[in-house]
Amino acid sequence: MKTIKVFCLDSCEYSNHLKQELWDNDVVFEEVYMGSTRAIHDLRNGGLSQARAPVLQVREQFYTGYDLFPGGVIDRSFLEQCLLDTGSL
Repeated sequence: MKTIKVFCLDSCEYSNHLKQELWDNDVVFEEVYMGSTRAIHDLRNGGLSQARAPVLQVREQFYTGYDLFPGGVIDRSFLEQCLLDTGSL
């Protein structure tokens, strides 16, 4: 199981931006389609039954688009903090 997952939708601008940010920084992650049964199960287990794309999971912690994109722009320093303990950055 990968340490980092991105729950996303193909048509979501924020999902695509988050994935690109991770790719640009050579972060290995698993992409999970938000509408899949697996995503629904994982998000519910994480306490996010009404989550909207994107959602970043780092180990057992979940971060929503509200956490990652305050004011509509990705918070790179927040993202770095989320990923630091995984050794991904």
